[in-house]
Amino acid sequence: MKDQLKTEMKNAMRAKDKLALETIRSLLSAIQYEEMAKKTESLSEAQTLAVMKAELKKQQESLEYAEKDNREDTVTEIKSRIACIEKFLPQQMSKEELTSEIEKIKAENPEANLGIVMKELGSKHAGQYDGKLASQLARDILG
Repeated sequence: MKDQLKTEMKNAMRAKDKLALETIRSLLSAIQYEEMAKKTESLSEAQTLAVMKAELKKQQESLEYAEKDNREDTVTEIKSRIACIEKFLPQQMSKEELTSEIEKIKAENPEANLGIVMKELGSKHAGQYDGKLASQLARDILG
């Protein structure tokens, strides 16, 4: 993942895409900071995804505030940053796919509760779904 980010950073430099370059640099910086915090040479794929999702979440929160303040110039910039980050993340499961997976887990384990469902989803589909949406769907399905 880091190598892919570095390659894309070089491409952004060549293309003189300032926004993409800044976004990728911030991702690499966040990953490097996490590596230093964990005192490791490189993060696992799951840890790298977690860092990138955290950065995406920060951008989404910034977008909410910019929209509330009616700052169209900032909204456009943040949406571009979000799109740039999403290019590196795995394809997210749709609401229907997530619902189907939760129902499948419930069918396999009738005693399933929210914790069991979320743990199963995390082990099978790490980084491929929105945790907040999954939690809400699981609550609805489990009753």
